[in-house]
Amino acid sequence: MPNDTFFVYEEQIDAPADLIYRAFTAAAGYREWLCDVSSTNPIEGGWVYLAWNHGYFASGQFTKLVPNKTISFSWIGRSEPGWSQVDVLIVPTESEIHKVILRHSGLGQSEAWDEARKQISKGWEIGLVNLKSTLEEGRNLRLMNRPLIGIFPYEYDIYSEMEKKEFGIPVDYGVLVSNVVPNFGADKAGIRADDLIVAIDGKKIENIPALFAVIEDYAPGDQISVEAYRGSELKTFNVDTTPQIVQALPDSPEALAKEIEINSTRILETLDRVLAGVTDAEASYSPAAEKWSVKETLVHFIQHERNLQTWINDLAYDPAYTCNVNPEHCLFRIRATLTTYPTLNELMAELRRSFKETVATVAFLEPSFTRRKASYWRLGYELLEKSLPYQEHIRHVEETIKKARGMN
Repeated sequence: MPNDTFFVYEEQIDAPADLIYRAFTAAAGYREWLCDVSSTNPIEGGWVYLAWNHGYFASGQFTKLVPNKTISFSWIGRSEPGWSQVDVLIVPTESEIHKVILRHSGLGQSEAWDEARKQISKGWEIGLVNLKSTLEEGRNLRLMNRPLIGIFPYEYDIYSEMEKKEFGIPVDYGVLVSNVVPNFGADKAGIRADDLIVAIDGKKIENIPALFAVIEDYAPGDQISVEAYRGSELKTFNVDTTPQIVQALPDSPEALAKEIEINSTRILETLDRVLAGVTDAEASYSPAAEKWSVKETLVHFIQHERNLQTWINDLAYDPAYTCNVNPEHCLFRIRATLTTYPTLNELMAELRRSFKETVATVAFLEPSFTRRKASYWRLGYELLEKSLPYQEHIRHVEETIKKARGMN
């Protein structure tokens, strides 16, 4: 119930108190239901920092922590006129059901606070609904409610000025369509690979985070107007969005690992077919400056698996720092790894080992890890859905091989 200077919210959550407490204290816990980036030091006097991809961030310090009962911290967000206070109570009711009472107080009454009050109220309303979903079912509604348009997005700003001129596009911002998913909205509307998306319903799209931030304002089934350049021509497409498709998770990490192993085997079989008869010289060919060769793409796969293994460890043990599932893959790092595995055979052997280690990393998680439903759901979401990006990279590998053979 809002008032001019404070908001109070209550939510009944069927989850253990320690997991609710973790959601308000652990950095990884916050990322599972509330924000995109977080860092915490959960001791009294320790910091809390939360940030969202759309540009908002807030920080403060923990002022009171009573494990599994009370969390209090100060708060100041971007463009907010002053400090405010957040207090969370975890109250047992019956069995595993707990009442979560959140009070955000200290909000000013002047006009300077008007926008802050509105955004704070909206943020907690949406966030607490998602907290209930992630703790009770594991499902992150921020992902489940984000509609799909069916594209593989690619950052346009990584291209050099000379490469941008080759596209013939008269702007230097936007999201490049690497490819489209057959029979999804973008494909049906006529969007094609190498189109550059610059606006959705009149909202400027400068990069991939901006694309996701805008898409989150829509519900699955909405139709959106996408403006995109095809060469020098600006086109408008009416795109139907669709719901996210997430497969049901197995009951244990060991069973999940077996499904991941099946997907990994399919990827390796596809790669074996594509790379059959490819020479080391062909695999070393780069179609353009800053463009990956086949070998460099395989290194990207290896590094991605290593990053996944680190991320799984971090997910299991709640470190204070942020670990990104998909960090930037810099060409210098790829080339450094390539010096260790210089031949195609060595790269494929290391990739097989990397896939095997990812599967084992999941398999050796404690069975009790599934108790943290939000963490387990995120784990399954990331690892079971990874085959689509791999397939897109393999398509580029096939194109690079054709170009390499055309140069001979």
